[in-house]
Amino acid sequence: MTEPVNPLGELTPEDFLRDYWQKQPLVIKQAFPGFESPISAEELAGLSCEAGVDSRIVIEKGGEHPWQAIHGPMDEAVFEKLPETHWTLLVNDVEKHIPALAWIVDRFRFIPEWRIDDLMVSYAPEGGSVGPHHDQYDTFILQAQGHRRWQIHTREVTDDNQVAGADLHIHKDFVAEHEWLLEPGDMIYIPPGVSHYGVATDDCLSFSIGFRAATHAEMLDSFAGHISESLPGDLTWRDPPLEVQRHPNEITNATMEAVRTLLGEYMKPDNPALPGWFGRFISDAKADIVVENDDRFDDLPGLITAHVTLFRNPASHFAFWRDGQQALLFIDGFEFQVSLVFAESLCSQREINTEKLRDSMTADEGRLFLNFYNSGQLIPVP
Repeated sequence: MTEPVNPLGELTPEDFLRDYWQKQPLVIKQAFPGFESPISAEELAGLSCEAGVDSRIVIEKGGEHPWQAIHGPMDEAVFEKLPETHWTLLVNDVEKHIPALAWIVDRFRFIPEWRIDDLMVSYAPEGGSVGPHHDQYDTFILQAQGHRRWQIHTREVTDDNQVAGADLHIHKDFVAEHEWLLEPGDMIYIPPGVSHYGVATDDCLSFSIGFRAATHAEMLDSFAGHISESLPGDLTWRDPPLEVQRHPNEITNATMEAVRTLLGEYMKPDNPALPGWFGRFISDAKADIVVENDDRFDDLPGLITAHVTLFRNPASHFAFWRDGQQALLFIDGFEFQVSLVFAESLCSQREINTEKLRDSMTADEGRLFLNFYNSGQLIPVP
């Protein structure tokens, strides 16, 4: 595994979080010094042809129409018909399909790991791009091979300045405020809402480390669903003290106040259901990727003898919430009550020393640990 590096260059994580995170773009020259792409363009194309892999090709020029999008799985015929220039192949969740690449996203754990979405890898020949656009999430884009010219602007983009029918929010008019040419090892950070335009100047591979950004609507809908699951059916609407109304169809102020009181009881910030819901919500795996281990074990000693070191599956999301010396451990949207020591041991690093962890596990935690392996949430070191 590659030795750890600080991808922020001369900046400390504290400086970056204070001055740049979700505030302003940043280019870091040689964030990964001497970086060589661990995956080739041919290997990426092969991955895009596999079932269950989320991929797409965006053709700016030479397709059926400007900014044509082709969604995978791909096949050889698709690549044979592509123009020589001005197209891009994008493959999502690469670290989940190739766990050996998880070390790249692990370099960004100065951001809470549960915020990390995926490692997307893109290939483009000269002129390849997905157009000037903006997203509503944070991303670091590492130049892995070749060169890409980046331009950004921070002005607000109006609805009438977007190409109709395109998958991304591609801008019809784009005037750059800043411009950089990135070479292998260089990296750019782009906050939410900042318009950016990256164009390959030669055969180019880029690695994008993206971060989850649930909408407020998604969060409210999820929390309401979570708390309503456990409510008994005999909790029904009860009227406030009624008086005869002049207009029977009028919704009175007293009724609305009763509604506010009712909903406020459930949506209040100290609702005890909040930590459990949030942990399940943010650990729920977005990608439907199942990684099964070749071997299964019926007992913990057999597992530890066979695998002294295990690897947290990059396709699984781990998080925990501490409660004194106990913790709620969340894995892929499920909740487990465990000791704080067990939760921290599982979540502190990608690699887990099973012999060391065995000495601190309870019997119940040992059974959980065995189940995590048999379910593919823990895997042998790739």
